[in-house]
Amino acid sequence: MNVSVCIATYNGEKYIKEQLTSILIQLEDTDEIIISDDSSTDQTVEIIKSLDDKRISIFEHQIFKSHVYNFENALKHAKGDYIFLADQDDIWLPGKINKTLSLLQNNDLVLSDAIVVDENENILFESFFVL
Repeated sequence: MNVSVCIATYNGEKYIKEQLTSILIQLEDTDEIIISDDSSTDQTVEIIKSLDDKRISIFEHQIFKSHVYNFENALKHAKGDYIFLADQDDIWLPGKINKTLSLLQNNDLVLSDAIVVDENENILFESFFVL
């Protein structure tokens, strides 16, 4: 049972390292992160490459100008049995993958909630669903 995490990036340098670190620690060696980058002009791609992790595949120089098509490109490259989507500024709480995989044993689809924070990680809302 392999996991693919698909991420669409565009100028996401501010949070990408923390995000990827929070995801990588939860992945097995046979899992993957697929990143489709929509021609970022900041340091997003360089930061991703600096992590030097074989589980990360990055598709650079894409020109979509649309997060929908950018995610679609990442999904086309995913090989995992289970696919997770992540926005480029999501920081995953510990245990997210294992808990979700456990719930998928008896469900076809699992949605997860989010704690909404500001740029300094101060909590704005305890749940995304009560905005």
